[in-house]
Amino acid sequence: MAVLDFIRIDPTSGVAPYQQVREQILASIARSDLAPGTKLPSVRALAGDLDLAVNTVAKVYKELEAQGAVVTRGRHGTIVQATDDRGDQEVSDAAADLARVSQTWSVDEETAVKYLRAAFSSLPR
Repeated sequence: MAVLDFIRIDPTSGVAPYQQVREQILASIARSDLAPGTKLPSVRALAGDLDLAVNTVAKVYKELEAQGAVVTRGRHGTIVQATDDRGDQEVSDAAADLARVSQTWSVDEETAVKYLRAAFSSLPR
């Protein structure tokens, strides 16, 4: 797991393991520790290294792909995407933070989205 040997799961955290992994990978991409074109370990390999279920790591990779942070190319694996817009990464990180804090305080998604819309509406135009 040399590429992702920085990932640590805190079993005492209120944050789900898949979120911990996703956030650590996103942070590493944002810091440019994981450069565009870097091949990530296979789902099975990373799951084994982190002692997580294969489905957990698959969920991480699927969410990272949906966010545009990585691209999966079948047998060729999952690769860090080049990101032209740092703003997208920042907003993605902020959204992950909102989701995590909402979950910690038992605020449902609908209510969290209301807060987000209210924040947008209070911005100067």
